[in-house]
Amino acid sequence: MGAFEAFLRTYGLWAVFFLAAVEGDLTLLLAGMLVHIGVWPAGTTFAVGTLGAMAGDCFYFWLGHGAARRWLTTAHGQRVMPRIERAARRYGLKSLFFARYIHGARIATMFFWGTQRTSVLKFAALDAASCLIWASIFIGLGYLFADSMESLLGELRRIESWILLGLIVFAVLLGVRHYLAERGDVAPRLDR
Repeated sequence: MGAFEAFLRTYGLWAVFFLAAVEGDLTLLLAGMLVHIGVWPAGTTFAVGTLGAMAGDCFYFWLGHGAARRWLTTAHGQRVMPRIERAARRYGLKSLFFARYIHGARIATMFFWGTQRTSVLKFAALDAASCLIWASIFIGLGYLFADSMESLLGELRRIESWILLGLIVFAVLLGVRHYLAERGDVAPRLDR
């Protein structure tokens, strides 16, 4: 059993709620697997995953009403916001539906609609629909492909120590690069 799966089994649906608020794709896939093997009931898992995702989205939306203004002035904010604004102009609030499926766009989109002072009720209604669809897809995929995912996880367990070591080295190198860029020893790349 992998560490993440063990964490979900130990802390149950509370873990699903909080992890869905932060990083829900993998969480709900594994939750679907656990529903498949009978650890949790499907309806309850679906409701908890949906509510967790909504709680996370509402938190970032709330931040957009206040603290996000400072984030907009950061390099990351200035790099991401033009893309979010283009999508918002093109799709309006419907961008809430597809931002969840684009890596790195979900949180920025929630911030954006918060900074735009979107009606809380309108945001909550659209986000609830988006979270319902999203939870259905990922829990359903986890349920349907539980056997295949379990064999894949078994293969990953054999090399998880090496993967973890690689991630730690990568994080340290990113930290050193950021530190050196802050000191002015390394010029940050502007071509991204």
